[in-house]
Amino acid sequence: MNQRDYLELIGRHLSGDIGKAEREALMRWVEADPANQRVLEEAEKLWSITETVDVPDFSAGKPAAWNLLEERLAPEHGTHEAPVIELFAWKAYLRYAAAAVFLLLGGYWLYWNSGLVEHTPVYAMVQTAGEEERTITLPDGSTVVLNENSTLRYPQDFDVREVELTGEAFFEVVKRNGMAFTILSEGAQTTVLGTSFNVRAYPDEPEVTVTVETGKVEVAAVQKEAEKVLLIPGKSGRYDKMLEKVEEAPVSNALAWKNDRLLFNNQPLGEVAKAIERYFGQKVVLANDQLANCRFMGEFPNPKLREMLDAIAFTMELEIVEENGQIVIKGDAAYCQ
Repeated sequence: MNQRDYLELIGRHLSGDIGKAEREALMRWVEADPANQRVLEEAEKLWSITETVDVPDFSAGKPAAWNLLEERLAPEHGTHEAPVIELFAWKAYLRYAAAAVFLLLGGYWLYWNSGLVEHTPVYAMVQTAGEEERTITLPDGSTVVLNENSTLRYPQDFDVREVELTGEAFFEVVKRNGMAFTILSEGAQTTVLGTSFNVRAYPDEPEVTVTVETGKVEVAAVQKEAEKVLLIPGKSGRYDKMLEKVEEAPVSNALAWKNDRLLFNNQPLGEVAKAIERYFGQKVVLANDQLANCRFMGEFPNPKLREMLDAIAFTMELEIVEENGQIVIKGDAAYCQ
């Protein structure tokens, strides 16, 4: 954070309107350098003056006050941002007593909350690498299991329950006084009150999929919120990124990555191929469209790719080869329908 960020946190601290995460960030900054501690002490002295004097109305000059403050806090030489707010800037305003306090802290704080500018929350971000999964507990008590190569971003104060997801995650959302919980992911918007569900939204895939385990989930396009689908347990929805369209659509074995289990109950081979792609991250193609209608049954705890492909080839009398880095399923569809 820069000088302006820490000035805002000081103002929130002095006015008593600061969240736990923000207070911790401010205290870490204060403890990092004795000079930072002196800055906070000077601000507290200035703030205390307002309790004993009448403060004139500076509302018309709030933007100008902030500009003046930024000038005073700028480093004397060069353009590199100073690591510590210079104490002389605060001391110079002591002579102006309550009016200075209003300009430095009170005036800016009121301006910040007047609606003329938006408050920018402090965000937390969690990322996973390849073959890594992480479990995150959000400030409201909801939990997120983050799949590999994924990113979750959320405001630390969590006054608004909204997160951003890139990749895949399983959510268990707790109910909170009727407040909605929203996931923004690659153009899709998933909204719930309290439920468990899976969201897959990798940037290099053409669609975002949502699969519900418990409760109800609403899925819509961010740009077309009126067009939405309501999903119940066992159902899945799909958002087509190119068409910006949402529809209910089956997703085979959506939770296989979390449960380490693939189960196929007389499912079309086209769905089986997609499930293998999702789980193993390797492209699977059918040599002809007729093969997509062949049906396969099988259960694979702790799946191994080679074992699965051998089982499909043997039971369905098909040939499976690797060509150009892809798994290709070949054969006569008449033998497996």
